[in-house]
This record gives sequence, structure tokens and C-alpha cells, in this order.
Amino acid sequence: MTRIAVLSDPHLHDVHAGTTDDTPLVRSFADSMASTRVFNESGPAFRAALDALVAEGITLCIIVGDLTDDGQPASWQAVSDLLADYTRRHGVRFFATPGNHDQWSMTGKPLAKSFVDADGHVEALAGQSIPRRAGARLWPGQRMVGYDEATLYAEAFGYRPQPSDLHWETPFGTTPDLADREARFSSARGDSAFVCDLSYLVEPVEGLWLLSLDANVYLPDGTGGYTDCSKEGWNATVRHKPYLLDWMRDVAQRARKQGKRLVTFSHYPVADVFHGCTEALARLPSSRAGARQMPRSDVAAAIAGTGIPLHFSGHWHVDSTASSPGGEVVNVAIPSTVAFPAGWKCLTLDADGARICDRAVTDAPGFDAWFGRYAAEAERTVREAPALTAADYPDFLDLHFRDVVLNRRLPEDWPKRMQPMVQTARLSDVIARLGHSDVQVPDIAFADVFVDWYRLREAGAGAAAVAPERRALYADLARTCASPASVSGPDTAILAVFFETLGIMKTGNALARAALDRLRSVAETC
Repeated sequence: MTRIAVLSDPHLHDVHAGTTDDTPLVRSFADSMASTRVFNESGPAFRAALDALVAEGITLCIIVGDLTDDGQPASWQAVSDLLADYTRRHGVRFFATPGNHDQWSMTGKPLAKSFVDADGHVEALAGQSIPRRAGARLWPGQRMVGYDEATLYAEAFGYRPQPSDLHWETPFGTTPDLADREARFSSARGDSAFVCDLSYLVEPVEGLWLLSLDANVYLPDGTGGYTDCSKEGWNATVRHKPYLLDWMRDVAQRARKQGKRLVTFSHYPVADVFHGCTEALARLPSSRAGARQMPRSDVAAAIAGTGIPLHFSGHWHVDSTASSPGGEVVNVAIPSTVAFPAGWKCLTLDADGARICDRAVTDAPGFDAWFGRYAAEAERTVREAPALTAADYPDFLDLHFRDVVLNRRLPEDWPKRMQPMVQTARLSDVIARLGHSDVQVPDIAFADVFVDWYRLREAGAGAAAVAPERRALYADLARTCASPASVSGPDTAILAVFFETLGIMKTGNALARAALDRLRSVAETC
């Protein structure tokens, strides 16, 4: 039996890294509330997850990308030191795959971030002059490294063979030198450049093959820089890295012939972990819903055709399992340790097959170390800060998630005309708009229901923040409100499908396809 911990998106920002006078670099509260992840809590959360896997006696750990906050040298040094410590003290071997926040192609790029001091003052620090952050103080450490620098910090995480490895290779051969791990990429204008690919195959213990796929695509932009295709995920990977599919097919065939257990991982999912919801939302008249792209059906089929059986992904900070259209490959999406719902997975391989068990990050000692600064900042900016009332780390992430849904997801994903209703209406008001005034519902804000829709989408069965009585209510509303009794405006059909998909995400039943088809047809008429 082999047990493997699978973590994702720790986004480590060590507040004490990168300074020379012990002055902590604490990211601003406003930045955290505007982001899909929290920053300064990343150290305590990552250590909590690592301590938990050590307590279970697990000595193999996969991390599916975004090890660092944004690829800063100080963040990389902090990650390298932290994982080396767990290897030294507990014998844990780590295997990483490149995320989109870990490096910027071959060159790197400058960054600008905002930090808050003990009095609540916020100051921007920038790696170089950046027009949109006018007035930022120059701070050379605020930059994202390129591939060459990243591998200096991460070479022990699978990117270079270790003496104990039984086998190690890349799509290009068996040498770990970066000069021999490059592919030529071209832009639409025809200019081209060589860019690294950090994919590797390793056999750390007898009979286990771990296949790490660098699914990042950086295209030359004609000015000496690069265009990052991470928003497209594997859609871009399949289009621009066809050699990866050939290698994956060869590895899968050899694994079967030699009796190896093959576990594959990359940063981006190879199947639709949102089960059609993102595609459907992208058809609505909204501004950025399409940014959360899932693999197209032809892309998922091409990946499934390689013969890889099991794939782990991160990037979207969700807890979800999906499969290719024909079910040939299963994709397990790993939640982040710094976003709702914080957790990781335990993979057990034995003679009976593979078992995957959930592990929640329920405690992160020290996560509230900077709440005093947040409160001072919120007071200075006259901003409400309900997240600071959190009882524990999961509660903090849930309150942060609510803020993100209502202030970021709502304007990104839904028609502008619907936004005031979501913010101010009661559930009974919305039910009445669908012609079901006779349906008795609790007196709750529709915003609470709206947030639960996202909680269930991101966490599925693991959305502990959605109480059992709410789940029962949503199942009833899905049956009742999916068919409007009357039409009371242009958004009636959208609301009807909202309730139907809410019930589907709660139950995961076979009505999903019909509801999503309805949402597509609704979007076409908007």
C-alpha cells in the first residue's frame, strides 16, 4: 500500500521573508478581500496541512502548483526552506508542478503589491516603475522569477533526479539541464522563442510513477516579452504543446506494460470541474465569466486518448471530481489551503485500486496574527470587516469567500441589471417574481442563497457552511421554482435556472444536463 498527500495552491507569502530589518511585509487587508485567496495566513495554513500529513505517517507529497504567492525570490526561498525542513525532520519527499503564480516564462517580470503597517497605513512596493501603481516605493524583491531562477529553489521537488530515484525522465530525454528542456513557441504574428517545459516522470519508490505535466504556455509577444495563456488552461496546452500528448501516451503505455501505478498531475484540470456551470455562465451577458475556462470537449477527449487514468489539478481552488466525456480519465480538483474550502487529499494505492479521502484544514495556529493591522486599516478606510469576527480559520475563509462572491463574482458573472436584486431582495421577493407567492420560505436574504450557490459550486458535498436545513430547502426550491408560474420580467428564466442548478449542485443528480441546457438557451435570448 502507498499513501500520497496531494496539496494545491498554498501561495506561500512569508511575511518575514525578504526583509533585512525584521520588519514584516504584511499584505493589505483590502488586497486580501479583493483576491480569491488570503495572503498573510498562507504560512500557518501550509504548516497546518504539512503537520497533518506528517501525523498520518505520509512521506510522499504532491503539490499541484502555485507554491508561492507570486513567484517572488523571497517567497521561493521560504518555500524551499520550509519543505527542506519537513524532508529533514520527517522524511517527506515533495513533488511539484509549475503553477501560473510560480514563474513568468524565461524572463520573469516586475510586481507591485500593497502592504500595511501596525498603524493601518498602506504602502505600495514595486519591483520597478509601474504606471498603474504610481507612487509605489521601489523594492527590488517585488518581481516574479523566470523558469531558470525557479528551478534553483525547487530542484529537489522532482524537477531534477535525486539519488534515490529509480527512474527519471522528461519529454525531451533524461537530462535535467534546462537547455535540453525547451520547446519553440510561436505567436500569431510569426515571431518565435524557446521556452522551458518542466514536465517530468519520476519513480520515487518501486512500482509508482508520478507524471508531472507543465501545462503552462507562454507565447512570445514580439517585443521580447511573453503572453501568458493560463486562462485557457489545457485548451492552450493541447494546441501549443502537442509533444506532451505524445509523451503522455507513451508513458501510459509503458506503465501498463511494466505494471507501474501511474499518477498524473498538472496545475490545470483536464475535465470540467464545474460540471458545465462555468460554460453556461459564460453565455450570460456578463463581463468576465468566461475567464474561468474549462477544457473543451475535444480537448478533454484528446487528453483521455493518451490513456492516463487519474489526474490531479489545482488552480481554481475548488473541491471537485470530474471525468472526461467518456469517463476514461478522472480529474480530482484539489482545494487550496488559503481559500474556501481549505483542504487537501489523501490518495491510497493498493491492490484494490485507488481511494481518495478528503482532509480539511480545520485549524491554522497563528492565522489571526495580523488582525490588529487589518482592523486599523479598515478603520482608516471606513471599511466594514466582518471577516475579523471569525471564530477560527475555516470561519475566516468562509467570511472572506462571502465578501468575494458579493463584491467580485456577482459583477463578473451575472447581468448588471440583476445585481441590485441580489444585494437587497429577500428570498420571498424572488420567489414571488417567479409567480410562486404561495410557497412558504424562511425570511432570509437572497444574498445568503446566492452565496450558498457558490459555496456548493466550489465545495460540493464538502460545503459544511451550508446547513442541512438549507440543503433541504434548496432541493425543494429546485423542484418548485425551476418552472416559473408567471413571467415578471426578463430575468425570470435566469432565476428559474439559478434555482434548478442550486438544487443540482446540492444533490448532484442526473437533472444537471437538462438544467444546463436550459441555461444555455436562456442565455441565447438575453
